[in-house]
Amino acid sequence: MSSRHPISKMFVLMLTTLSLSACAAGKINTGIFRQSTEENARVIVEAAAYKDIPATRVTYTDPRIMEEYVLYRSRQGQAELFFTETMPMYAHNTSLDFDKLIATSARLWRFNQGQTLAFDESFNLDNNFANFWVQTYRQVETGRQCAGFSTRWDKRVDDPEYRPSKILFGYHCAPKGLAFTADDAAAFVKSIEIRGISVPLRINSAYDLKKPAPPPPPHETQLANLVLAQDGGGGGVAGMPEFPLLIAVTYKSLDGPCMGC
Repeated sequence: MSSRHPISKMFVLMLTTLSLSACAAGKINTGIFRQSTEENARVIVEAAAYKDIPATRVTYTDPRIMEEYVLYRSRQGQAELFFTETMPMYAHNTSLDFDKLIATSARLWRFNQGQTLAFDESFNLDNNFANFWVQTYRQVETGRQCAGFSTRWDKRVDDPEYRPSKILFGYHCAPKGLAFTADDAAAFVKSIEIRGISVPLRINSAYDLKKPAPPPPPHETQLANLVLAQDGGGGGVAGMPEFPLLIAVTYKSLDGPCMGC
């Protein structure tokens, strides 16, 4: 009888992998998927809960947009963040079409899916690069105390819908039994930095700026990176099943048709 358990677990793992791969297959040919090192990271969380903890990072790029998925996990909690920005070459005609409330974006994370989320009042907060909305909430079934946060900035002034070119959102959840208040949430959001925006990029010399982009990873590696972002890796529930969001849109300027549309 006991010999059936390993087979059963292996079968479930196989089905899960096949399901994730099928979901990923629809997006794998849209751009390039890489795992990022800390040196190449854009989003940084300097909160004490993740001090000296390496994050899991996957970036997606295509000619119009860059998206970065980030997972932090430690004994003091779990946080996932999503950052996206339009590419400079398309600054004249591309913005980001994403206007979801925290109560909606929180459910994009696998960690919150299947949970009843009880939200508190949201509040506004400035950190050193953008204005955030922050909202504490509780996972009713697990009892974990969390906070969601979201910001949109650098709006395209010639976009008729005045949409942004940069978006960041995410959450942090404390371990079961540990309180996480609105003040804690505010301190957490203030610990977020973005390299190239609020802090400098890690560049050793001017030569680094001229280096060509590395060649794309092999197809199998890119697929594994995509599945990593969608499933969050081992050790717990994480990931964004809809990654990449592919929310770049082309608009026509208020002054008429844009160049290169």
